[in-house]
Amino acid sequence: MPSTSRRDALRLFAAGGVAGLAGCSSFNLGKSGPNEKPPASLGTSWSPPEDAWPFRFRDPQNTARSPHDIAERPTIEWTAGTDSGESSAREHGELVAATPDRVLAATETEEGIRLRALAPEDGAQQWSRRRESAADYPSLRCGGLVDGTLYVAGAGSDIVALNAADGTVRWRRNLYDQVAEDVPAKFLSRNGSSEDFAAMLLATPRAVLVQTPYGIHGLEPSSGTEQWRLYLAAESSNTALEWPFGLAVTDSQVWAIYRRPAPLLFAVEVDGDGPNVRQTRLPFEDAPEAPVALSDWTAVISTGVTVSTTPVGTLAAGVTHDDVEWQFAGHASEGGAAYSRPATDGERAFVCQAGERPERMVVSALRTETGQLEWSHRESLADRDVRVADGQTFRLCQTVVAGDSVVVGFGQQTDGAMDRGAILALSREAGRVRWRADLPVAPEDVMVTSDRLYVGGQRGGVVALGTRRS
Repeated sequence: MPSTSRRDALRLFAAGGVAGLAGCSSFNLGKSGPNEKPPASLGTSWSPPEDAWPFRFRDPQNTARSPHDIAERPTIEWTAGTDSGESSAREHGELVAATPDRVLAATETEEGIRLRALAPEDGAQQWSRRRESAADYPSLRCGGLVDGTLYVAGAGSDIVALNAADGTVRWRRNLYDQVAEDVPAKFLSRNGSSEDFAAMLLATPRAVLVQTPYGIHGLEPSSGTEQWRLYLAAESSNTALEWPFGLAVTDSQVWAIYRRPAPLLFAVEVDGDGPNVRQTRLPFEDAPEAPVALSDWTAVISTGVTVSTTPVGTLAAGVTHDDVEWQFAGHASEGGAAYSRPATDGERAFVCQAGERPERMVVSALRTETGQLEWSHRESLADRDVRVADGQTFRLCQTVVAGDSVVVGFGQQTDGAMDRGAILALSREAGRVRWRADLPVAPEDVMVTSDRLYVGGQRGGVVALGTRRS
């Protein structure tokens, strides 16, 4: 479309309402606009150190990929907090980051969130800090460990920077307070509360990127001061963006997903003409997961549904800046099902799902360019003493790529006894089983460093497995 002013472009975008969101549209926001300070460029070429896993999904692209291979079956070196008798069934755990110096884990309860640092060699606790509850948001919202600082989102729109060495607060900023005078009220609050201006974040060395119902904000990493913001939402109230669901960052572009008014993917870049935004409606009935960015113009998106009692139409989709290029169907049989977000080696996207009938786990390798199935592995769960139909306690863990292996897992929470689970490694090229290992947790997260594989349980337990590298 020809170049237009920011306001005219947004009017065109808003005029179509929700019906106009199908497919892809593009509009240029111009070099400046009301209350905006666009950056000279967007994105980052920075990559995390090879011996660390500083984000939940490893890197700013959310690839969940480590260069370190796990050729042989690892052995458990230590466990921390794995006795489920000490935990409430309502607790939720998450591995936050893993480095050669420490493993950071979080446990969310009704009382609040506890962050702790564990020593990699023996699991001894280095420090522990309790933060406020984030129970009103479906995630602990950790934005990454960059240059010794852990960035997390607190209640509502609070952004907190913590010293990873001791857990002390370096700075705390309320994004709502910083932008309230400039941002239209409809993006700030629906019920008179700043909780509606909830934030998702992803840190880079140059900027802490924060996604809100207004758009994307860039905070200065050392102070938390807002440096710029980009307006993504339409001016019509019936298409106001809601429920930000995650960011991915490439060399020159930022991808952002929202759930409402429809599942939408925004691709944002800055060139000589200013910020440019492309938007695509995604083929998911429910909330999609954070994007997995393969390049500046290609991403893989998966369903955000963890468990379901009805079939999920689309499990994963490949999206370019122009359109949805392919879709991969979810579990189609009757009964309950569970799903895990994808990992990628660049050429393939690896997706994992489990079904009640038959009771098995299926791992699929899809070509990222076409969605074509390259191989699949079927793992029977019939004799594993788990119940896929029990959506409250059964989960699949995060799929990760570790060198030439694809690591997947499953588990079950139990009442009054130790949780149980297992992980297995498949060959990346053909899907053959390389090894299996039983675990004393129901696995939620997997992180790989240069010398260990860490598994985080659904209720906060951590298991460290020693590995031999090929």
